[in-house]
Amino acid sequence: MIRSHLAPTTALLACLTLSACAAEKAPQGAPAAPAGAPSASGTGEVQPFKDDTDVPLTKQLGQSELDQAIPDAKDVVPGYYRGSLHKSRPGQPDDCAPPKVPAPAGWQRSGRGDYDYQGSTVSRELDLHVCQFDNAEHAKSAYDQWQKEEETAPVQVDRRVGEESAFLAYSGSSGTVYGYTRSGTVVARVRVQDAGGDPANARDVLAATITRLQQVQAGRRATTTAAEITEAERARR
Repeated sequence: MIRSHLAPTTALLACLTLSACAAEKAPQGAPAAPAGAPSASGTGEVQPFKDDTDVPLTKQLGQSELDQAIPDAKDVVPGYYRGSLHKSRPGQPDDCAPPKVPAPAGWQRSGRGDYDYQGSTVSRELDLHVCQFDNAEHAKSAYDQWQKEEETAPVQVDRRVGEESAFLAYSGSSGTVYGYTRSGTVVARVRVQDAGGDPANARDVLAATITRLQQVQAGRRATTTAAEITEAERARR
């Protein structure tokens, strides 16, 4: 009698196991959460990092996480070193708005990178601001407001950075370049003095910054450099 019940019992256990496994699988056709963004499961777990600046930045980062993502001098364009204000203090709301404009709505935190050029007779300062907002709508509003510089004209780049980006060159002889990008709830701005109107350095620093933020969002250390972005762009051509 014992042997006669063994086979049905084994089959029943196998069936239950298969049913449980099938229940854990996502329904066919269900959209997957973007890589590097919080999952749709409600747990807030971050998906594996994907090296793609189009992945939105949606996780609210702490100040230390934001500061980690801001490139050090060795991670930006060769020839630059840390300036006196580099990550010197947590950012302020006013850092995320143009001069003489009220602090933008939804501001959460910000950080800055400050870099001086080494071995040049001109200043060629490079500065970077990263601002996070409580939602993408407030970030979009700040992005639209921030990219307004007098006496500048748009400059075209080969590839967009983040979900949207813009680059402006000053019409004067120095050709200072301003770059702006938005990714989800984050807006980043970079200014490169004496760039001669060339947006390459501004674009690569912004792309490296957004990628580093994605790495932090995914629970990894920020390691991407502007030089790696430059090499990746060359490989695509």
